[in-house]
Amino acid sequence: MLLTLLPALPLRADKTLRGKLRTAATAKSENVPPAAETAFDTICAPAADRVRLSGYDKPLGSRVESLFVSNSLGTGISEIEITLDYTDMQGRTLHQAVRRVRADIPSGTTRRIQFPSWDTQNSFYYRYSRRPRTANVTPYDVSCKVNSCVTLPMTTETE
Repeated sequence: MLLTLLPALPLRADKTLRGKLRTAATAKSENVPPAAETAFDTICAPAADRVRLSGYDKPLGSRVESLFVSNSLGTGISEIEITLDYTDMQGRTLHQAVRRVRADIPSGTTRRIQFPSWDTQNSFYYRYSRRPRTANVTPYDVSCKVNSCVTLPMTTETE
């Protein structure tokens, strides 16, 4: 008999919030410092000679594209945003993509970054990559530009 009445009983949700809920307004009224708001600095459109892109590659069968990023800033880079313009050999636009890539690039070094390819059907290849043996594939050219990068905070040494 008890089993037949069980489905008719209303279900009550468990109370999962234990203690007080802390909001930004509560933190300001309690004089709690904000959580590391100045941990990163963003540099919008750094000079081309400070953050340089080179060595782009995307073979025909690859699902990823790669390029090298050279960092001449005085601090490390943790994330970079680039714009890639893809054109055919006559200069007509095929595609444009903006990629935001996490990267650990210390100051004064060059690192390779990878990101998913725009060519999901594997029918294009970069004109300077190895020429494929298959027919009916199209070469393309690409131009890359750095939009912005997120830098690590500069460390100050005290003696």
